[in-house]
Amino acid sequence: MKKNRTKWLKKTFSPLKVTGLALLLIALWQVVGNMHSENNKQLRHQVRQKIVATFPEQAKVFSQNIGIFPYLEMAQDARPIDLNRPSVVLVHGLDDPGKVWMNLAPALDALGYNVWLLNYPNDQPITESSLLFVRELQDLRKRGVTTINIVSHSMGGLISRDLLTSPSVQYKELQVEDRVPKTNTLIMVAPPNHGSQVARLHLLGEIRDHFVRLMNGGANWLDAFFDGAGEAQVDLLPDSVFLTELNQRPLPKEVDLLIIAGISSPWNKGDITRMKNKIKKIVPEFGQQVDMIGEFMQSMINGLGDGLVTVDSTRLQGIPHITVKGTHLSMIRNITTESRRVPPAIPVIIKKLAEAQ
Repeated sequence: MKKNRTKWLKKTFSPLKVTGLALLLIALWQVVGNMHSENNKQLRHQVRQKIVATFPEQAKVFSQNIGIFPYLEMAQDARPIDLNRPSVVLVHGLDDPGKVWMNLAPALDALGYNVWLLNYPNDQPITESSLLFVRELQDLRKRGVTTINIVSHSMGGLISRDLLTSPSVQYKELQVEDRVPKTNTLIMVAPPNHGSQVARLHLLGEIRDHFVRLMNGGANWLDAFFDGAGEAQVDLLPDSVFLTELNQRPLPKEVDLLIIAGISSPWNKGDITRMKNKIKKIVPEFGQQVDMIGEFMQSMINGLGDGLVTVDSTRLQGIPHITVKGTHLSMIRNITTESRRVPPAIPVIIKKLAEAQ
């Protein structure tokens, strides 16, 4: 009898089923938590402030890894900063463990750029991140950096846009007073300019983020709160208060802008056009129907995007827009350091930065 009971327990509570149940509960928790997103955001913010006030020493330790750091300090062949080299600031996105620039940073360094990495509590409100960004840029100006280019990934694009356009940040005024570097170019890779529904399930990425930090010996249980309490998740939802206000502001005319979007579909617009033309030659009487099918296939591409952000969500009127094949991450970095593949967004970025010089 005992043997049968043990067998039943193992079958009922197998690791696979327990894992699946845990993931389901996480997803349900996220959905329920987002039913009243803005109120939920305020509550999360209050909880985080309370925890920071309760554990000031731990918060201070966490803050030591927050700010703008030169890539050269992390490179194997660390060298002094040469202020004669042009500077590029890289701004990562939500729940990124720090690997998104593993291919771009060394490539830019090899081409003669000073590469700077912005680390910030990426789960806090986006407006807090942009205020942190401007403070760090003021310190960068004191170090002698006069001009910068910004390359952002995902939510980093929203932080950068908020930096350049927010009345609270007043970047233009600070630039006139020579208190921050002049920003020449902003390149946004996979920016969710109109939000992403996938933000509702961001907790999975948050778990990954802190798991990587833990494996690297750089995390404790409080870091999940110091990193933010999920406020950024609310900001990223389509039609959020933050996105509505951000998208109503005029774009910075003095900054050269570019958006790069990823398409994980096996075909692109050119493929669809060529296919349509071939079919029309074979059955010209069905030209209208072929065009309808082509439009449907194109809408699938725009809807699928890079798997996390749709192509349509990345677009902003008046900003040049380029698509490359790849997912949200594969378009900008490889999975392993051993891979010799060149992520498709990198040549586009390098070309744009070269034009800015």
